[in-house]
Amino acid sequence: MSTNRAYSNELRADSSAIIIPIVSGLYVTLALIGLANFVRLGTNRLWPYIIIIVISPAAARAAWEFIHQNRNLLGTALFLFVHMLLISIVYYQSWQTGSPIPYFFIIFTVLASMLLWPAAGLYTWNISTFLILVVNHFAGELSIANTVYLVPALALNLMIAIAMYLSALEWQTAVESVSILHRRAQERRDELFTVKEEITHSNERLTYLNQQLDVARQQAVTERDIRTRFMNNVSHELRTPLNSIVNFGHILREGGAGPVTDWQRDYLDRIEKSGWHLLNILNDLLDMAQIESGEFKLYLEVTDLQNICDDAIASVQGLILEKEGLELVVDYPQSWPIVHVDRTRLKQAIINLIGNAAKYTETGYIALRVRKADEFAHISVEDTGIGIAPEYHEVIFQEFRQIDETAARKRIGTGLGLPITRHLIERHGGQVALDSEPGKGSTFTIILPLYREETTTSEQEETAVSLTPTAA
Repeated sequence: MSTNRAYSNELRADSSAIIIPIVSGLYVTLALIGLANFVRLGTNRLWPYIIIIVISPAAARAAWEFIHQNRNLLGTALFLFVHMLLISIVYYQSWQTGSPIPYFFIIFTVLASMLLWPAAGLYTWNISTFLILVVNHFAGELSIANTVYLVPALALNLMIAIAMYLSALEWQTAVESVSILHRRAQERRDELFTVKEEITHSNERLTYLNQQLDVARQQAVTERDIRTRFMNNVSHELRTPLNSIVNFGHILREGGAGPVTDWQRDYLDRIEKSGWHLLNILNDLLDMAQIESGEFKLYLEVTDLQNICDDAIASVQGLILEKEGLELVVDYPQSWPIVHVDRTRLKQAIINLIGNAAKYTETGYIALRVRKADEFAHISVEDTGIGIAPEYHEVIFQEFRQIDETAARKRIGTGLGLPITRHLIERHGGQVALDSEPGKGSTFTIILPLYREETTTSEQEETAVSLTPTAA
């Protein structure tokens, strides 16, 4: 509230600085006119006007100085009181019954309410009434009859004082309300400026982080390319000696270099199996490297699923039959779906799923089922193994991730089979679905779009070319 009052007082001070010189100028002008008139008439009533001409500018100057010293109330009150005394002197000098001069005090009532405070007009009315009565007393004319002539002027002055009090009070309330709104607007502006500065700093920080992110991304891409090239080179370098080990081990086991004993055949068989396992790991690493580098290719052709499924079963049949109590089940349709796929890669995906099922299924069965549903072919690998909790259904498709690391150490694998399988199927425009619960086994389903016979020859030729995916 003090801030609002200060604002209204500041407005009054500005008004005083403008009105006081005007009032003083009018006083001096009227005094000069009166002085000239009395000089022309040759009377000796000149001294009140001379006093006005001298005192009014001096009072205005003093009030001006007080106002500029932030003492508005003192300066304005001094100015009004001095000029009320000056008009009282003129009233005394030119007193007559029914003189209009008492009405002039209304001006000071109005100015007091405007320039001081709302109730100042009422105080001014009291002072002006006192001065009028004093003048009448010293003029020797203070009687009931003369006082009756003063009543209209005093009453009008009082009504003006009351009206000005109410108006000034309303004006002050309005000014204080405007001051509140102005202050709130300034506070809001300051808040908005602060928010703007914060946003600017945030944008600068975000720009810097984006630049750092770009640098990190470029470094990651560079490191990925280096890793991919390294994996490619290492895979190729290791594949040649491993092929030699596997092939020569097989030749020795079959007696190509002479008869072998049973225990020698057993050792050579282990060497061959370990070699094949290492080759499979290298193949997975090479596939993942090609996927990350964008060099992974598909060679598409139109075919049914029978040969692909038969080849996949033949490749993993020995792995399943090694386990006692584990049965391999096939469930094929009477009419095989026709698809547009890379035979080798699709067979690899099926082998990965069956091999994964064999890894986590000790007893029961592993089933390969093929079905046609609407415009899609469904290839399902179902097992009675340990099952997978729903929260791990996405984790298992991440590179080098296995849901049970302790159990995974007991099983041979790199954690790349399922990620590679998903990528292979997605590159064919399909998807891999999983339905599994702990203790209830798992069902992995490859969903592929059927080949449409109405596809034109040109479209078939276009899709039969090798596909090079973008870098993941």
